[in-house]
Amino acid sequence: MNEPLFLTEYHATSHRNVVVVDEGSSVWCYLTEPNGDNPIADCWLLNTIEAPENLDDFGSSESAPPATRRYVSDAAKRALPSEESIKFLWSKDGESVAVYIGQELLGFIAHNIPRGFSTNLREEGPFGSPLDRELFSMLFM
Repeated sequence: MNEPLFLTEYHATSHRNVVVVDEGSSVWCYLTEPNGDNPIADCWLLNTIEAPENLDDFGSSESAPPATRRYVSDAAKRALPSEESIKFLWSKDGESVAVYIGQELLGFIAHNIPRGFSTNLREEGPFGSPLDRELFSMLFM
């Protein structure tokens, strides 16, 4: 059996960690507070199951839920990526971070915004916002 996905990287300037985690039915990215493990922001990246209509079946779960059908694009369901395929791109100050699978940008967390921006979201809501290319360029280019 494969180990669940759990990948982390530390930024020496901001003293933050980025963590990508398999939550069972979805994959999320978290950015921690400086010098700590507490997440201060999150970014839903993808579902590993078909997007549910609602979260009624996930209410008792301690894991982060999958994004629901209303919010996701057609490409939201994917196989669990390998750790080797995941790459991080930090802003220079280490306060923002983007997540790639191979060459594809999946999402990013922007400084002082608690919910991330995801390629696989089509509507803003409880899972974050659709990818904002202008903000991405300002932070990472």
